[in-house]
Amino acid sequence: MNEKRHPYAWRTQMRTWLPWFLIDLGIAAKGEDCEKSNATHRWYHIDTVFSGCYHCKVEREGKLWKAVHDKADTRYPHLETRT
Repeated sequence: MNEKRHPYAWRTQMRTWLPWFLIDLGIAAKGEDCEKSNATHRWYHIDTVFSGCYHCKVEREGKLWKAVHDKADTRYPHLETRT
């Protein structure tokens, strides 16, 4: 799916600009599940056990973010983790 047409991408982008207290109030909250919207997840590292999606509330066990990071994925350069 084209990343510009991702159904939750606008929310993800808004979270980079808004102050946390507005995000905590529910403005630009994460979507429910990317897969239910026929979109792909974009994983990040939560802790040593779980990966989370930037766009939705889904969290899964495993280092799902690692496969994307290892490939130097550039679909969302504003979300990439710099080391």
